[in-house]
Amino acid sequence: MIHKLKHTTFFILLTVFSLTLTNKLNAQQIEAQVSSKQVRVGEAFEYAIVVKTNVTNIVPPAFKDFEVAGGPNQSQSTQWVNGVVSSQITISWYLVPKKEGKLTIGSTAAYNGNLKMETNAITVEAIKGNGSSGNSQQSGSSQDDAKYNKVAGGDVFIRTGISKTKCLIGEQVTITQKVYSRYQIVGFQKFNPPTYNGFYSQAQESASNGQQVVENVDGVNYYTFELFRSVGIANQAGKINIEPIEGDVVVRKQTNAKPRNIFEQFFGGGGYEDIPVTAKSRLVTIDVTALPEDGKPTSFNGAVGDYTFKADVNRNEIKANEAVNLKVTISGKGNLKLVDAPKFNLPEGFETYDPKVNEMASSKTFDYLIIPRTEGEYTLDNLEFSFFNLDTKKYVTLKAQPIKLNVLAPDPNAPGAQVYTPQNTIKETENDIRYIKKGNFELSKTENEFFNSFTHLLLMILPFMILVASLFFLKQHIKNNSNSILVKERKAAKLAKKQLVSAEKLMLQNKKDNFYTEVLLALNNYLSHKLNLPVADLSRENIEKLMLQKQITDITKQKLYSTLDSCEYAKYAPGAVSGDLKQVYNDTVELIATLEEQINKKA
Repeated sequence: MIHKLKHTTFFILLTVFSLTLTNKLNAQQIEAQVSSKQVRVGEAFEYAIVVKTNVTNIVPPAFKDFEVAGGPNQSQSTQWVNGVVSSQITISWYLVPKKEGKLTIGSTAAYNGNLKMETNAITVEAIKGNGSSGNSQQSGSSQDDAKYNKVAGGDVFIRTGISKTKCLIGEQVTITQKVYSRYQIVGFQKFNPPTYNGFYSQAQESASNGQQVVENVDGVNYYTFELFRSVGIANQAGKINIEPIEGDVVVRKQTNAKPRNIFEQFFGGGGYEDIPVTAKSRLVTIDVTALPEDGKPTSFNGAVGDYTFKADVNRNEIKANEAVNLKVTISGKGNLKLVDAPKFNLPEGFETYDPKVNEMASSKTFDYLIIPRTEGEYTLDNLEFSFFNLDTKKYVTLKAQPIKLNVLAPDPNAPGAQVYTPQNTIKETENDIRYIKKGNFELSKTENEFFNSFTHLLLMILPFMILVASLFFLKQHIKNNSNSILVKERKAAKLAKKQLVSAEKLMLQNKKDNFYTEVLLALNNYLSHKLNLPVADLSRENIEKLMLQKQITDITKQKLYSTLDSCEYAKYAPGAVSGDLKQVYNDTVELIATLEEQINKKA
């Protein structure tokens, strides 16, 4: 009983394994591919079935979310590998998405007798189109062939790759521009070397070495070729853009034309066409951060990386006024090309000149020429170099071993011999020559004194002048405001203008009754203040009498009476007045200005 159970279990496992292996082999014999898994609505892409075995029938999926813009197109290829002949058939369609979103293309079934084989379903993402309808279906197979022998935009593109999206000033970033193509790349046209604003860049050898490489991107195989490779070192902080590059990529695509000769017919091939496709990379941004100020040593001059530092002289004993070479070597990895010559504080009496620079692959040497002018024993113990370490994110200061120099007395007969005297050894006396003063300073005439000068006298008189002027203006102010009648006359026009501002607002709101009331009030108040007459006594007779005294012209009086009549009529008969409010407002403003001018002129 146990033996039969073991036998049955083994038979079941063997059957499951056989079915699994068969399915895997079948999956390898037929597969589905798309030219791109992200497409635009309204633009065509290629869906292909690759069959590597004999089949009697192929059932394509129902393209329910797509329009079939071309196909089916069939091609066959044969190849020999190590004496073994293999062939495959490719059946392709050009599909156009009908809507946005993730759309699924179902599996394709193929039959070899009673054996059924299926491909996996493929999901593509349809994004918003560019408004172009250039991929709509054309009538006629010849039109389809002519159109879809061209390469779709998603089949050839350029990517700008960067080794890091964030870096520090002085940190190295590798920048590459690589072409991706679904078809064999034949050549390139109209490509200019990229520019990297904000970076010190150095071109490097391309990793392609003139050869195409097949890469799989999101399940799709592409021919790739690296056009440019550079090392960039950021020299400014902020968001720096890597500008796109653009050019024509020439690709070779098989057409659906009939074979031209017996060889093409035997190998399953047709015609080929070399197509230039314009491709452009996208803009890439790198966030560059400034180096920290906290802990920055005074000897830091922009070096970033990991370095070693040493200094040495060609001889330790020399005579004064003779030259000695101080050789400083900086080695390591980082922005070595941008490292400037270190600056050292040498003892007083030492002259130095700009160094000669010798640069190698991983080191940089600075050769300083130093001339000591005074004899003595000196120790150069302040030779140091600082850099920012990217691993520890801290500043590092390296100090060289102290260098001793024995400077002997100068040779007085040597050409160009000098006698150097330090500043602190010169004795300063009243009548002797003094040491030349260093630094910025100002000279002034000591014989010109402030006391009894013009400025001194002016400053003494100025307070009294200010006091007299203040008293005079104060007296005038009190005098002008002591008479209330005169004050009212001066302010009559100003008060009338304020009320006319309110009338203007009512005019804009088309409130006629309120507008005329406000204009009448402005005129009455103006006449009351200007003629020194209470509002209650503003009768036509009193106004006429005062107008004669002020010698107001008849035309002005007529305009005044006409405006008063119109306003009073509107006040006591609201709704019955129909006139141009703006014209009334402008006439009132002009009337007050005319009265003001004539009254002030006769006063």
